[in-house]
Amino acid sequence: MRRFIFASHHKLAYGLKDTVNFLTNSTKDIYDINAYLDDGENIDEIVPQLFQSFEPEDEVIVLTDMMGGSVYQKFYPYMNDKVHVLCGMNLPMALSFILASEDIPFTSDSIQSILNDCKNQMVYVNNFSVQVDEDDE
Repeated sequence: MRRFIFASHHKLAYGLKDTVNFLTNSTKDIYDINAYLDDGENIDEIVPQLFQSFEPEDEVIVLTDMMGGSVYQKFYPYMNDKVHVLCGMNLPMALSFILASEDIPFTSDSIQSILNDCKNQMVYVNNFSVQVDEDDE
């Protein structure tokens, strides 16, 4: 089974999960970990408990908010050929992974391809020239 974890400082993970579910009507298991909130989730307890609940054959995609941050560091020890940790999560990235076929396991190459496509979604629109057809409204 493929599992998804969105993890961030504060509530970014919850917001991303909520938006992905809204856009996709996904029934997939997406776990959101919102670290360092006053009311609670202790990331030091949640991460090990979550991984203990998975089966050894599960493929796990972890999207975190930023490289080198304390949230990302909690997942580093779990990385292997079935646990893929990615930093800099955003909506195009999340959608790409959620909507990918579960029939084909992710590889380093397929993940890198998704990341390259997602990077192309980041555009400084002021410098982006688009031809507009005057008949379009």
